[in-house]
Amino acid sequence: MAKEYYETLGVSEDASQDEIKKAYRKKAKKYHPDSNKDTADEEKFKKINKAYDVLSDEEKRKKYDRFGKQGVKGSSSRGRRQAASNFQDIFEQIFGGGGFGGRGQREAQGENLKVQTTISLEEAYHGVEKTFKVQRKSECDSCNGSGAENGNTSTCSNCRGRGKIEEVRRTPLGRARQVVECPECNGTGDIPEEKCSECNGSGITENEEEITVDIPEGVKDGQRLRVNGKGHTARNGNSGDLYIFVSVEAHDSLEKKDSDLYTTVKIGVGDAALGTKVEVPHPESKISVDVPAGTQPGQVMRVSGKGMPSGWGSGDLYVKIDVDIPEYLTDEQEEVMEELRETGSNEKSFFESVKDFIN
Repeated sequence: MAKEYYETLGVSEDASQDEIKKAYRKKAKKYHPDSNKDTADEEKFKKINKAYDVLSDEEKRKKYDRFGKQGVKGSSSRGRRQAASNFQDIFEQIFGGGGFGGRGQREAQGENLKVQTTISLEEAYHGVEKTFKVQRKSECDSCNGSGAENGNTSTCSNCRGRGKIEEVRRTPLGRARQVVECPECNGTGDIPEEKCSECNGSGITENEEEITVDIPEGVKDGQRLRVNGKGHTARNGNSGDLYIFVSVEAHDSLEKKDSDLYTTVKIGVGDAALGTKVEVPHPESKISVDVPAGTQPGQVMRVSGKGMPSGWGSGDLYVKIDVDIPEYLTDEQEEVMEELRETGSNEKSFFESVKDFIN
C-alpha cells in the first residue's frame, strides 16, 4: 500500500486537494532552511516537495495509489526538472522569496499614488498638517483579500495551488519555458467557492480614503515627499507609496532662495542719513531691523538665522534698503538742499553731508 507520501505530508489517503495543500504549506514552512533556522532540514524539505508534486497531481496520485513509487518513477528528465523547479520556487509559493541560493520572483507591487498641494510661505516656514482625500485600492476588509465569501476557497486546478504555471514559447532560438502567474487564480493558488460580494472575488476594493500628512518645516518649492505604503495595494503583494508634490506660493513681500529670504524696505532720506529702525515682514511676525546712519541706497543688510529652517539650521534674511528720493520739494526743502550742496564736501556722500548738516 502506498502510504509514504501521505505520511510525509501528514494526511490521510483520502485527503482532499485542499487538505494536501494546507499540509504541504505547513511542513514546507517548518523545514525550509530560509524560513526557520531551528527546524530547517533540507532533506525533509526535498521529501515534502516530492510528495506534494505527486499527490497534488490527480493523474500521478492515481498511479501512486495503485503502483506506489514505481507508478510515478518514469518521469525521467521532465520529472527531475519539475522537482528541481518545485524545490527552487517553493519559497516563492509560500514565503514570497527565493529558494536555496537563488533569486525569488518579486512580490507584486501596488501602483504609487500622486497628489499635489500648494502651501503658503508661512506654512512652509512652520510646517503644516495636511489631509488628502484619495481614491485608493486596498485589501478587501470583508474577505481579508481572499476574494471568497466567508473565506471558503478550494485549490486552483489550473496551477494545483502553486499560483504559477509554466508556459512554453517559441523563439528564434528554440522553445523557451517561462513561469508566470496563474490567470485562473491570479497567483493566489486558491479559487473562491463563492465570490466575495464586496469585491466580486478580486480581493481588492477601491474607496475614498483620508490620509493625513505632516509637511515638515523648511519644505522647498517643488519638493517631493513620500509616504510609505499609502499607494494602491496589489493582491498578494505590497502597497505602493503616496507621493506629495509641494508648491510654495509666492509671498507679497518676501522672496525665497534656497534657505534664505530676501525683502526690500523703503525709507526716507533723513532716515538713511540719521539711521532708524524699520519693521520687516517675516513668516513668524514682523521683526525690527536697525538701519545704521549713513546707509546708502541699495545697501543690503543680513539678519543671521532669520531665513527658512533647513536640515542644518536656518538660512538668513537679507534686507535691501531703498531710499525714497522725493520728486518734488517745497521751497523750504529746496533751500535746505541747496545749503547742503554748498556745505557738503566732494569727498563726502550726499547722505553723509545730510547727516553733518542736521547735526
